[in-house]
Amino acid sequence: MSSKVLSLQKSCLLGALLSFGIALGVSAVEQPDIDHQEITIWSQGVRLAGDIYKPKGLAADAKLPGILMVPGWGGNKGNVGRNYAKHFASAGFVVLAFDFKSWGESDGPVVMTTALRQIDESAEVKVVGTHIRQFINPLSMMEDVRAALYYLGGEHQVMADNLGIWGTSMGGGLAVVMATQDSRIKALVDQMGPVNYHYNLKDIPANYVRSVETQMARGELPPFPGPAGNASPQLKGYPDWVAMKRFNPMSYAEQLTIPTLILDAQEEALFDTKKNGQLLYDAIKSRVESRYSVYPVKHYDMYEGENIAKARTEALQWFVDYLKK
Repeated sequence: MSSKVLSLQKSCLLGALLSFGIALGVSAVEQPDIDHQEITIWSQGVRLAGDIYKPKGLAADAKLPGILMVPGWGGNKGNVGRNYAKHFASAGFVVLAFDFKSWGESDGPVVMTTALRQIDESAEVKVVGTHIRQFINPLSMMEDVRAALYYLGGEHQVMADNLGIWGTSMGGGLAVVMATQDSRIKALVDQMGPVNYHYNLKDIPANYVRSVETQMARGELPPFPGPAGNASPQLKGYPDWVAMKRFNPMSYAEQLTIPTLILDAQEEALFDTKKNGQLLYDAIKSRVESRYSVYPVKHYDMYEGENIAKARTEALQWFVDYLKK
């Protein structure tokens, strides 16, 4: 089983990828001719907003491979749909993009501000509560990814046993975990995904996490993080550091068995790629069909101009190779 480490600044792959883009009808300028449907996904009792993209005029009895798009921290289905999903759909895939709970057009959890009266059976009640927005909890987000995958697999025009998963930034790590937990997933693209949370969050001491959990259980802290827990001025939202300390996609590396493409930014400033993408690739390269491509740019440059076009084309070709064999 062959594995390759590619550094785009040192290879001629760039020209090949642009050729792939032309062959597959993918353009960074023109929007592909696709059908779009807004959907509702249910995850842990919370309504998630989603979008499905498919080739226009697809026959009712046709079945195509499906691709689930997992956004990053603070990302949304609109950006993912516009910049990636539409292009993948134009190449002959059914593609689903969604917003995590409490983000974008999705609902968030509701925390009751007063105790509910005791009843024996389920019933409709009027409550006063707080609608939680923009919280970051990778354990909860994993359930959103799982629900979205099941929705995609239930589409009648999707080959339910032939799915791909693509994740970017934080979504890359979520996609890695999901790829080890559902045998219907046959190809993975991890774009700039932090996977080694144990290393990335090593400066957060265990006794701090224990103290936070204790205070939350006793009602001395709110059940969801708020503005005081903001990660940095660069990132929106409020991270649940307890959940993030418990989450570690790298621990699933031994269970990863499907073709895996890892894309990284050489000038990554949010985490150490040698301890994340490179480490994951090194753990799987001897037994999994895999490739590690490094782009000579910063993290957010991967979402702009020719960089997004090249990374998108490389990811699309990966799905074509392994879902359309």
